[in-house]
Amino acid sequence: VLSPLLAAFGCASNDERPPADEPVASVDIGIPGGDDGLEFESLPAGGGLRLQTFGQGGTHILFGIRTVGFGTRAFVAMTLRNLATGAEVISPAPVRPQLFICENDACALVPLLVMTAGLAETGTERDGLAVEVRADVHNDAGLEASATREGVLSTEDL
Repeated sequence: VLSPLLAAFGCASNDERPPADEPVASVDIGIPGGDDGLEFESLPAGGGLRLQTFGQGGTHILFGIRTVGFGTRAFVAMTLRNLATGAEVISPAPVRPQLFICENDACALVPLLVMTAGLAETGTERDGLAVEVRADVHNDAGLEASATREGVLSTEDL
């Protein structure tokens, strides 16, 4: 039973903690780094998110996702939310799990392309726009975790 003080602060009693043998899973949101753009680099709070087109007209952002506890294959869904207007862009998880590259317990999916059409109204300034990024990860074993981070759009590459 939770004491009123513990309940008021959202703290769980020892009885409500997950069992020690239950898998621990975590997710971190990042951007591609390294000389080849294939290394995971954690996105700091308020970090830059570079809009790109690759010459095809539509805009997107390249992300990196790092997980612990999911193994080499997992499903990743991404949601971007414009903090000024509330507009959201959702990139659903694919029907088949994505392949992660693992080193020790940490596995990364880099790069992960997320389209940004609809995040801002056509003709509005996107450079410096604050957005919330959410990554939801799950695997076939039913393990789930998510992460949220705020970033700022950059049009430097457009």
